[in-house]
Amino acid sequence: MIWLAPAATVIALASAAPAPSALVAGASSTPPASEAPAITRVLGASVTPGEVTYGGAVTVAGRLTDANQGMSGAEVVLQADAYPFHGFAALARAATAADGGFTFTGVRPDRNTRLRVVLEGSPTTTSAQLSVTVDPSVAINARSLGPGRTRLSIRLGHTVHAGSASASASWFVAARGTRVFRLAAVTQTRELSPGLTYASATINPPSKRFVYRVCLNPAWEHAMGPPATHGRCPRRDYEVRRDVG
Repeated sequence: MIWLAPAATVIALASAAPAPSALVAGASSTPPASEAPAITRVLGASVTPGEVTYGGAVTVAGRLTDANQGMSGAEVVLQADAYPFHGFAALARAATAADGGFTFTGVRPDRNTRLRVVLEGSPTTTSAQLSVTVDPSVAINARSLGPGRTRLSIRLGHTVHAGSASASASWFVAARGTRVFRLAAVTQTRELSPGLTYASATINPPSKRFVYRVCLNPAWEHAMGPPATHGRCPRRDYEVRRDVG
């Protein structure tokens, strides 16, 4: 379920620009049980931010240490496993600096992705898994066509994973100061180009000042955004807890 609305409307948007965040994790290599304990090698990594809008970039940075001392000149591999998470594949390589540090910049996942950093060899040392949530990009517009007619439209930038089949867009409107969103129209989306979806509807606004929302269930829904935002769109009017607008 992808909910969209004007920026002035206070709702949970899968496409809203995320606040800066970071996921930090570390892991260490473990020697075989039959061998004497070896010096622990630790590969720590973080990703910033942990949530981006489609087309945005993340940075993966970390440090490789052995006995708490940085390991320089070691080649580490950034691996990615994008939705539907069938396995990791190498994405980029980098050599550690004198203090064991490394950075991968400009990483642009096109859908929800798991990342990790690996030091290949025997034994292999792997960082803990890092998750990146990718939200669709959104542009929304409302234009008056004259008394009793307003054109609402959306453009969504999204992954091309799972195809670009047309989906139903349900348009809901509510007069400001009320709590009931009424289903004003249901239209079909269309692809302007791969990864760019468009939909529009012409409605009779409930008042001069009103709030609108649009909901759709595209084929790529589960590949993007937080899992909590996924679900079937309402098919009828619904009520919210507080007055809108």
